[in-house]
Amino acid sequence: MRQGNYGNSLSSVQLIAEAFNTFVKAADGVEGRVREFITTSERMMKDPQLDSRRIRHEVDETERRWRTFYNSIRNYGLALADSAKFFENWQAVTTTL
Repeated sequence: MRQGNYGNSLSSVQLIAEAFNTFVKAADGVEGRVREFITTSERMMKDPQLDSRRIRHEVDETERRWRTFYNSIRNYGLALADSAKFFENWQAVTTTL
């Protein structure tokens, strides 16, 4: 897995988290479009004049790619949350010294 930028201070992590949340909302919108594509494809596969094997292949490939992409988004979000927790703890420790 590729390492990402999770910030170098609590304030930078918070800024990145804000931008990330906006990105996740956009990705959720795309998720709806992917679901529409799959629903349309499933209707098309019922038409005997169309190549349902090819359609099924495209649907499966789209779902696989989407899951991979969306999982990477989720993993980045988890790492970003860990980074925020680290800097919160770091800040707590350094203020007590």
